[in-house]
Amino acid sequence: MDEQQSEEIATSENNECWVCADSTSLLTRSRNRTLMRGCACRGSAGYAHLDCLTQVAFHNNENWDTCPTCKQDFTGKVRLGLARERWGMVRDSCRYDMERLNAADRFASALQECAMDNQGALLLFQEVLEISREVDGNEDINTLVSMSNLGSLHQKMGNNDLALPLFEEALDTQRRTMGNKSPDTLRTMSNLSTLHLRTEDFGKALPLAMDALATRRRVLGKDHVDTLESVHNMGLLRWHMAHGEFVSFRTAEDFTGVCKLKDLKDSVDFLNRAVEARSRVLGSQHHQTKASVRALGYAEWRIKEL
Repeated sequence: MDEQQSEEIATSENNECWVCADSTSLLTRSRNRTLMRGCACRGSAGYAHLDCLTQVAFHNNENWDTCPTCKQDFTGKVRLGLARERWGMVRDSCRYDMERLNAADRFASALQECAMDNQGALLLFQEVLEISREVDGNEDINTLVSMSNLGSLHQKMGNNDLALPLFEEALDTQRRTMGNKSPDTLRTMSNLSTLHLRTEDFGKALPLAMDALATRRRVLGKDHVDTLESVHNMGLLRWHMAHGEFVSFRTAEDFTGVCKLKDLKDSVDFLNRAVEARSRVLGSQHHQTKASVRALGYAEWRIKEL
């Protein structure tokens, strides 16, 4: 996390905010005036002050989440900062206000993924789902996304017994109301596959992962970020299948069992594809690219150890 965020801060006097054109030499101590980049822009492009990005988002709601230049979602400190600013503007609104619900959902996601604040995210996700069920019903698209988001957080926190019914309810309803090709359906399918992976039920995880990857390639295209996520996830799934159990990279050296060479080779193949595509689409310094590079390194190391 720290490594990823440090790369977003401009260190050269030649960089300037693309919104106001101020350079790093004009920085103040305010975090809102730190020149940062949290997207897929390359070179000197994409750097901006947080308060400048906030002003841009005022005029186009899409830019709370997405860079207007490279069209990729913001990451790291930029994503977290914008989400916090947006939530601060609406948190005192009516509990049922849709803008407040949307901001709460985005802030919860940023807390979870960018600040590792699972407890803070949990309270917001629970509130959003409760209100969505009450106001929109159990089959509304926003309610279903909230189910999946809360399920993902429970899974991350190790509460698999709480995550499973949320994923299953969301996926069953999404397939029935939105179809198997909907990006939301595919995202829940991918999440459920990951849950089965973590509980070592590979027989359920593999067909879900394969279906999500094939459909994303066909519907979204081979270079869509969701498709690349599926490629990366297939590499991880094959890594764990090779060991016959869930083996984190952190404890990989402690594994004493026998690995399946074919699954390891498949893991390397998928992760190589993920590294190549993510480097091309997102850049070599993007945190998702780095995650694929790290996973590939472990898979190649394991093969050499056999």
